[in-house]
Amino acid sequence: MKQLLLAFALLISGLTYAQDFDDNWEDRSEKLPGYVITNKGEKIEGYLKRFLKIKSQRKVKFFKTLDDKPVVYDPKDLKAYKIGEDYYETHPYEGLSGKTKVFLLRTVEGKISLFDYYIRVEDDKGAEMTLKKDGNKEIILDFDGTKIQTEVLAVKDGDDYLKFASPKVLFSFKNVMSKYVSDYPELAKKIKSKEKGYRVLGILKIVNEYNAHFE
Repeated sequence: MKQLLLAFALLISGLTYAQDFDDNWEDRSEKLPGYVITNKGEKIEGYLKRFLKIKSQRKVKFFKTLDDKPVVYDPKDLKAYKIGEDYYETHPYEGLSGKTKVFLLRTVEGKISLFDYYIRVEDDKGAEMTLKKDGNKEIILDFDGTKIQTEVLAVKDGDDYLKFASPKVLFSFKNVMSKYVSDYPELAKKIKSKEKGYRVLGILKIVNEYNAHFE
Protein backbone atom coordinates (compact mmCIF):
# COMPACT_ATOMS: atom_id res chain seq x y z
CA MET A 1 0.00 0.00 0.00
CA LYS A 2 2.87 2.40 0.79
CA GLN A 3 4.29 1.79 -2.69
CA LEU A 4 0.89 2.44 -4.23
CA LEU A 5 0.51 5.73 -2.39
CA LEU A 6 4.01 6.77 -3.43
CA ALA A 7 3.23 5.90 -7.04
CA PHE A 8 0.04 7.92 -6.90
CA ALA A 9 1.99 10.86 -5.48
CA LEU A 10 4.47 10.64 -8.34
CA LEU A 11 1.84 10.28 -11.04
CA ILE A 12 -0.22 13.15 -9.65
CA SER A 13 2.64 15.25 -8.36
CA GLY A 14 2.43 18.71 -6.85
CA LEU A 15 4.66 21.02 -8.85
CA THR A 16 4.30 24.56 -7.62
CA TYR A 17 1.92 27.05 -6.10
CA ALA A 18 -0.24 28.88 -8.62
CA GLN A 19 0.37 32.60 -8.51
CA ASP A 20 -2.35 35.17 -8.83
CA PHE A 21 -0.91 36.83 -11.96
CA ASP A 22 -1.74 33.75 -14.05
CA ASP A 23 -4.28 35.54 -16.23
CA ASN A 24 -1.85 38.31 -17.17
CA TRP A 25 1.32 36.28 -17.51
CA GLU A 26 1.33 36.39 -21.32
CA ASP A 27 1.46 40.20 -21.20
CA ARG A 28 4.86 39.90 -19.50
CA SER A 29 6.25 37.05 -21.58
CA GLU A 30 8.45 37.15 -24.68
CA LYS A 31 7.50 35.99 -28.16
CA LEU A 32 9.33 32.74 -28.77
CA PRO A 33 9.93 30.98 -32.10
CA GLY A 34 7.74 28.01 -32.83
CA TYR A 35 4.93 26.78 -35.04
CA VAL A 36 1.35 25.54 -35.14
CA ILE A 37 0.01 22.51 -37.01
CA THR A 38 -3.54 22.96 -38.28
CA ASN A 39 -6.18 20.23 -38.43
CA LYS A 40 -5.39 19.93 -42.13
CA GLY A 41 -1.77 19.14 -41.30
CA GLU A 42 -0.35 22.50 -42.40
CA LYS A 43 2.69 23.61 -40.40
CA ILE A 44 2.87 27.39 -39.97
CA GLU A 45 6.06 28.80 -38.47
CA GLY A 46 6.14 32.02 -36.49
CA TYR A 47 6.22 33.16 -32.88
CA LEU A 48 4.15 32.29 -29.81
CA LYS A 49 3.71 33.85 -26.39
CA ARG A 50 4.27 31.82 -23.26
CA PHE A 51 1.28 31.09 -21.06
CA LEU A 52 1.44 29.41 -17.68
CA LYS A 53 0.94 25.66 -17.49
CA ILE A 54 -2.85 25.44 -17.20
CA LYS A 55 -3.74 28.15 -19.70
CA SER A 56 -1.28 26.65 -22.21
CA GLN A 57 -3.57 23.63 -22.32
CA ARG A 58 -6.55 25.67 -23.47
CA LYS A 59 -5.25 28.27 -25.92
CA VAL A 60 -2.19 29.52 -27.75
CA LYS A 61 -1.40 33.00 -29.06
CA PHE A 62 0.38 32.85 -32.42
CA PHE A 63 2.16 35.62 -34.40
CA LYS A 64 3.13 35.08 -38.04
CA THR A 65 5.85 37.72 -37.63
CA LEU A 66 7.06 39.66 -34.61
CA ASP A 67 5.04 42.71 -35.70
CA ASP A 68 1.80 40.93 -36.67
CA LYS A 69 -1.33 40.92 -34.58
CA PRO A 70 -1.86 37.60 -32.77
CA VAL A 71 -4.19 34.79 -33.77
CA VAL A 72 -5.59 32.88 -30.80
CA TYR A 73 -6.15 29.15 -31.32
CA ASP A 74 -7.81 26.62 -29.04
CA PRO A 75 -7.58 22.79 -29.17
CA LYS A 76 -10.40 22.42 -31.70
CA ASP A 77 -8.35 24.48 -34.17
CA LEU A 78 -4.99 22.69 -34.09
CA LYS A 79 -3.36 19.27 -34.04
CA ALA A 80 -0.30 20.60 -32.21
CA TYR A 81 1.93 23.55 -31.52
CA LYS A 82 5.51 24.15 -30.45
CA ILE A 83 6.84 27.06 -28.45
CA GLY A 84 10.57 27.11 -27.78
CA GLU A 85 11.43 23.53 -26.78
CA ASP A 86 7.93 22.63 -25.58
CA TYR A 87 5.68 20.60 -27.87
CA TYR A 88 1.92 20.33 -27.26
CA GLU A 89 -0.53 17.96 -28.95
CA THR A 90 -4.31 18.01 -28.94
CA HIS A 91 -5.93 15.06 -27.15
CA PRO A 92 -9.28 14.34 -25.48
CA TYR A 93 -8.72 14.51 -21.74
CA GLU A 94 -10.90 16.85 -19.69
CA GLY A 95 -14.41 16.28 -18.38
CA LEU A 96 -16.11 13.31 -16.76
CA SER A 97 -16.06 11.39 -20.01
CA GLY A 98 -12.58 12.59 -21.00
CA LYS A 99 -13.95 13.83 -24.32
CA THR A 100 -13.03 17.52 -24.07
CA LYS A 101 -9.90 18.24 -26.11
CA VAL A 102 -6.94 20.07 -24.59
CA PHE A 103 -3.32 20.77 -25.51
CA LEU A 104 -1.06 18.33 -23.63
CA LEU A 105 2.67 18.84 -23.10
CA ARG A 106 4.66 15.95 -24.57
CA THR A 107 7.47 14.73 -22.31
CA VAL A 108 8.45 11.50 -24.13
CA GLU A 109 8.19 10.90 -27.88
CA GLY A 110 7.95 7.44 -29.40
CA LYS A 111 5.60 4.61 -30.31
CA ILE A 112 4.31 5.27 -26.80
CA SER A 113 4.42 9.00 -26.05
CA LEU A 114 3.95 10.46 -22.57
CA PHE A 115 2.09 13.69 -21.87
CA ASP A 116 1.59 15.88 -18.82
CA TYR A 117 -1.79 17.35 -17.91
CA TYR A 118 -1.89 20.09 -15.26
CA ILE A 119 -4.71 20.76 -12.83
CA ARG A 120 -5.15 23.29 -10.06
CA VAL A 121 -6.23 21.99 -6.66
CA GLU A 122 -7.14 23.71 -3.42
CA ASP A 123 -4.94 23.02 -0.43
CA ASP A 124 -5.94 25.90 1.87
CA LYS A 125 -2.33 26.88 2.40
CA GLY A 126 -2.20 30.47 1.37
CA ALA A 127 1.23 31.94 1.97
CA GLU A 128 3.55 34.85 1.33
CA MET A 129 7.21 34.67 0.36
CA THR A 130 9.59 37.61 0.66
CA LEU A 131 11.95 37.59 -2.29
CA LYS A 132 13.97 40.71 -1.54
CA LYS A 133 14.34 43.40 1.08
CA ASP A 134 15.87 46.77 0.26
CA GLY A 135 15.68 49.17 3.18
CA ASN A 136 11.99 49.68 3.85
CA LYS A 137 10.98 48.10 0.52
CA GLU A 138 10.02 44.45 0.11
CA ILE A 139 9.20 42.31 -2.89
CA ILE A 140 6.65 39.69 -1.87
CA LEU A 141 4.98 36.83 -3.72
CA ASP A 142 1.45 36.10 -2.54
CA PHE A 143 0.30 32.50 -3.04
CA ASP A 144 -3.44 32.02 -3.16
CA GLY A 145 -3.88 28.63 -1.48
CA THR A 146 -3.89 26.57 -4.65
CA LYS A 147 -1.25 24.43 -6.28
CA ILE A 148 -0.68 22.78 -9.62
CA GLN A 149 -0.56 19.01 -9.92
CA THR A 150 0.38 16.80 -12.84
CA GLU A 151 -1.34 13.77 -14.32
CA VAL A 152 0.52 11.54 -16.77
CA LEU A 153 -1.09 10.19 -19.94
CA ALA A 154 0.33 7.61 -22.35
CA VAL A 155 -0.67 7.56 -26.02
CA LYS A 156 0.30 4.51 -28.08
CA ASP A 157 0.29 4.77 -31.88
CA GLY A 158 -1.47 8.12 -31.70
CA ASP A 159 -4.84 7.01 -30.32
CA ASP A 160 -4.51 4.23 -27.70
CA TYR A 161 -4.78 6.07 -24.38
CA LEU A 162 -3.68 5.02 -20.89
CA LYS A 163 -4.22 7.32 -17.92
CA PHE A 164 -1.75 6.28 -15.22
CA ALA A 165 -3.56 8.06 -12.40
CA SER A 166 -6.77 6.07 -12.93
CA PRO A 167 -7.71 3.60 -10.14
CA LYS A 168 -7.79 0.77 -12.69
CA VAL A 169 -4.11 1.29 -13.52
CA LEU A 170 -2.96 1.94 -9.97
CA PHE A 171 -4.67 -1.10 -8.47
CA SER A 172 -3.99 -3.51 -11.35
CA PHE A 173 -0.84 -2.13 -12.91
CA LYS A 174 0.74 -5.45 -13.88
CA ASN A 175 -2.36 -6.56 -15.77
CA VAL A 176 -3.18 -3.25 -17.46
CA MET A 177 0.39 -2.35 -18.41
CA SER A 178 1.39 -5.82 -19.59
CA LYS A 179 -1.64 -5.82 -21.89
CA TYR A 180 -0.77 -2.31 -23.12
CA VAL A 181 2.70 -3.47 -24.25
CA SER A 182 1.62 -6.98 -25.29
CA ASP A 183 3.13 -6.48 -28.75
CA TYR A 184 6.52 -6.68 -26.98
CA PRO A 185 6.06 -10.05 -25.19
CA GLU A 186 9.41 -10.02 -23.36
CA LEU A 187 8.64 -6.68 -21.72
CA ALA A 188 5.04 -7.67 -20.99
CA LYS A 189 6.32 -10.76 -19.17
CA LYS A 190 8.63 -8.68 -16.95
CA ILE A 191 5.70 -6.45 -15.97
CA LYS A 192 3.32 -9.35 -15.43
CA SER A 193 5.79 -11.11 -13.12
CA LYS A 194 6.48 -7.82 -11.27
CA GLU A 195 10.23 -7.92 -11.82
CA LYS A 196 12.24 -5.25 -10.04
CA GLY A 197 12.11 -1.98 -11.97
CA TYR A 198 9.02 -3.00 -13.92
CA ARG A 199 6.34 -2.01 -11.45
CA VAL A 200 4.27 1.15 -11.20
CA LEU A 201 7.25 3.31 -10.22
CA GLY A 202 9.12 2.18 -13.32
CA ILE A 203 6.80 3.70 -15.91
CA LEU A 204 9.48 5.83 -17.57
CA LYS A 205 11.87 2.86 -17.76
CA ILE A 206 9.12 0.67 -19.25
CA VAL A 207 8.13 3.24 -21.87
CA ASN A 208 11.73 3.98 -22.87
CA GLU A 209 12.50 0.25 -23.19
CA TYR A 210 9.36 -0.28 -25.26
CA ASN A 211 10.15 2.62 -27.59
CA ALA A 212 13.76 1.52 -28.04
CA HIS A 213 12.55 -1.95 -29.07
CA PHE A 214 10.46 -0.50 -31.90
CA GLU A 215 12.92 2.11 -33.16
